[in-house]
Amino acid sequence: MSDPSNNPQPDNLRRGAIAAVLAANLIAVAVVFLHGPAVELGLTAGDTFQWMQHAHAAAHQPGLLFVDLDSFYRPSTTWSLVADRTLWGGFEARGFRISSLILHILAGLVLAVVGRRLGLGSVAATVVALVWVTSPFTDESVFIIAQRGQPLLLLSWLALVVAWPRSGESWSGWRAAFAGLAILAAASTKETWVVTPALVLALELERHGSLRQAFRPTVLVGIGVAIYVVIYFLAFPSDKTYYELGPHVAARIPTQMAAFLSLEEPMPFALETSFLGVLALAVVVALAVVCLRWRTPGVWVALFLLVLPTLPTLPVPFMPQRFLAIPYAGFLLLMAIWFNAVTERLPRWRWPIRSVACIVVAMVVVAGAAIVRADLDDYRRMAAAHDALLAEAAGVARTVASGVTVLVVRDESSQPLLEILREPRGFAKLPYTRHNDPYGLIDAAALFEWVIADEGIRVEHVSDWGTACAGEEGEALIHIDGGFVESGPVADLAVEAERWRAEGRRVRVVHAVPLR
Repeated sequence: MSDPSNNPQPDNLRRGAIAAVLAANLIAVAVVFLHGPAVELGLTAGDTFQWMQHAHAAAHQPGLLFVDLDSFYRPSTTWSLVADRTLWGGFEARGFRISSLILHILAGLVLAVVGRRLGLGSVAATVVALVWVTSPFTDESVFIIAQRGQPLLLLSWLALVVAWPRSGESWSGWRAAFAGLAILAAASTKETWVVTPALVLALELERHGSLRQAFRPTVLVGIGVAIYVVIYFLAFPSDKTYYELGPHVAARIPTQMAAFLSLEEPMPFALETSFLGVLALAVVVALAVVCLRWRTPGVWVALFLLVLPTLPTLPVPFMPQRFLAIPYAGFLLLMAIWFNAVTERLPRWRWPIRSVACIVVAMVVVAGAAIVRADLDDYRRMAAAHDALLAEAAGVARTVASGVTVLVVRDESSQPLLEILREPRGFAKLPYTRHNDPYGLIDAAALFEWVIADEGIRVEHVSDWGTACAGEEGEALIHIDGGFVESGPVADLAVEAERWRAEGRRVRVVHAVPLR
């Protein structure tokens, strides 16, 4: 009989466990150090207030857990916010921010696991995750609570990678169940999940290296996606007037590559193909071709994450940071896979190459962390602008909470975020302006619901006020620079609203209703 003390397997397992714990702690500490100060901020984006309002209603009316918000069908965002309401309370930003921080850490940890599963060593997989969590390309979902769709979608896809059998492995009951749940989770996150069949194709190519063997599972998932797309467009006919089609939208891809290679700063509005963009694209394509020729494991999955999530968003003629988060994970995996393949083929140069790589990684992490902190300053300014409006609304919230129908008039044209747009301290930001609402910041109904902060009250828009409010008495709140002015009772809300609108003012009609 062999002596168990001479068996190296327990020692290897122990060392592997210690390495995994150290890697997890490193990733978590980096995120807390960089992004942790955001926990003290208020809400920083207008759409966050609307998602909070939707989650508030869904917490009391479970049927809304599966309902869209303004044709954005992302129920997992609703579920996560409802869970946060249960855990932290409903009208304080701090708890929601802690959850966003945890979600970012979790995405980094699972990315490291996937790196290992794709053939990277423990150090390389940890470096990929560390660079990803400290990059400004990934920080928007941490700083904007409503933008959880990107990390949730990434986690769903990464879970699918973990569940899918590798070469030499076979399907089992738990693998099939886990893979099915991962696909369903992806479908609940964002509309861009529809490229999931391409991930199945990539995983099957990694497993078999044969298109013929990859055909069946890819088609099966593709049928599910096709059914989803038909139902989606029947239920939510597109009213997105900002969509654009044409060859120019393809500029997004070289622009992203140039940003990832630090050749250009990502500009959300300036989607033009530049020489540096073309050069960056050529470099990435060359690296991918080399890895494919060498039959390097993991390259198909990396290429999926790098390219495919961008394709459904190409008709959107701008590029916010959140669009870069998942492609950057693919880019880092591709770079690590290529680097690993090169060092294996040049054993004599392994240590010089690794030394240079360590220097490059350190520079990327330090530079990325500096931009993340600058982004944090921008979001701190954005939070201050929203907090100022909340303070103004708090002074008149009793009028809305009383249950009377209220006319809200925007009698100013200020844009508090203009300075951040013009002179960002971090990457250029892309806040959405709500022209009909005070300062263009927060939807009026969501604004007052958040300020009233009563679990039993929901504030709704009266969208057809011309008919519904004809002859109805109410109150009017006029928003000017610096606050709201109560103009007193209104005999006919429809007439008063039309008078203000005829003078070129933006109007909303809202009322508070019991929420059961």
